[in-house]
Amino acid sequence: MTEVDYLTKELDSKRATVNMTHDNVALLFSHKEAKIAEDESKFRLLESQKLSLIVDLDQTVIHTTCERTIADWQADPANPNYEAVKDVKSFQLADDNVSHVAANWYYVKMRPGLKDFLESMSQIYEMHIYTMATRAYAQAVAKIIDPKRKYFGDRILSRDENYTDKLKSLHRLFPNNTNMVVIIDDRADIWQYSEHLVRVPVFNFFPGAGDINASFLPKQQEFVTTTSKIKAEATASPKTRIDPDKAAPISIAVRSVDIMVEGPTNGATNELEQQMISMGAAEGPEVLEQQVKEQEKLIIAQQTERPLLQQQLVLDQEDEAEEADKSDTPEHGDPQPTEHHRHRSLLHDDDRGLEVIEANLRRVHKAFYDEYQRSKVAPKGGRIAELKGEKSPKKKRIDGIVPDIAELMPRIKSDTLNDCVIVFSGIIPLGMDVEQ
Repeated sequence: MTEVDYLTKELDSKRATVNMTHDNVALLFSHKEAKIAEDESKFRLLESQKLSLIVDLDQTVIHTTCERTIADWQADPANPNYEAVKDVKSFQLADDNVSHVAANWYYVKMRPGLKDFLESMSQIYEMHIYTMATRAYAQAVAKIIDPKRKYFGDRILSRDENYTDKLKSLHRLFPNNTNMVVIIDDRADIWQYSEHLVRVPVFNFFPGAGDINASFLPKQQEFVTTTSKIKAEATASPKTRIDPDKAAPISIAVRSVDIMVEGPTNGATNELEQQMISMGAAEGPEVLEQQVKEQEKLIIAQQTERPLLQQQLVLDQEDEAEEADKSDTPEHGDPQPTEHHRHRSLLHDDDRGLEVIEANLRRVHKAFYDEYQRSKVAPKGGRIAELKGEKSPKKKRIDGIVPDIAELMPRIKSDTLNDCVIVFSGIIPLGMDVEQ
């Protein structure tokens, strides 16, 4: 039954159009209530000197494969990959929509240093998971990286609640104000090269496995052309174009022009959310079915072809051939027995991406609160006002100007190439636009 506001005689369903919950697309708020909730969150974050951090999962903080070879290697301490995979976690999903693979096994490698990273970042950021994977997958991964629900709690947004798999949007969680939000993700395109994004180096622990949920993501566009809807320009120099996929994580100096959406107007869903809903509706069941089939092919290929095992066997053959060559050389004496543990390992637990990410996030946090502190004014009221017979204000107030991450981040990124001279070399065909 549809309720009617007794004061305005307006249908509540028309007034409540904003979805800002992580796990429920049916729970909607009016813009007034959404703004109140966001204001309370802003006060809380400012008081604790924190910012909001959106965290992607696949190839950002974890990497996943479905190849059962990982379980075999974990059970064999003599295997050259044992040290790298001994901390890999696994789980089964019976409801991951892969029709021919019942209760599929997933093997998840946490990016080295992830536990320390989450503990450290939780002191200065309130963290949210935002992934294009299914809710079942996201929750299973969350149990691995945050078993006590200390860092993310219920703040998990998956593809199932995102309306579409073509875009991620800050307005999905922060419909009115994104001033205090930072993003870490290995993909910039699905964020439309947002000013809030700290692009992270891709975590690719299982060679060739890629993103297990890649079939549900748009094909990655490496270059932005002038005919594209998105116009981008490098902040370092108006004549210098920087490839965002090859720059350092904090130096992705790409600025969005056409895609930033102003805050929603009263009584209407904001423009970007409407776009996401329409895109999701346009995809239809046929597109979803095709995406599921593509994911199914990927999973079956990993399980049957076992690419990791094949790559390791190639390394083993090369090592054995090299040892055989050495043993045939007279100065080496009698041939030495080939031992399994002497083989080179395919997997290497040497990624240090989180160290770079943490340094950049701390830099952003410090810049934000340094600027906020400089803008603060002495609050009215308090003990002095009480002695004068004045009443202290009961309503919470912000004593300074809250900086905007979207303005702060480009300034930080533009400093990356300070004092650098960039020289481009190569052969360019005649008649080609060098900026393309």
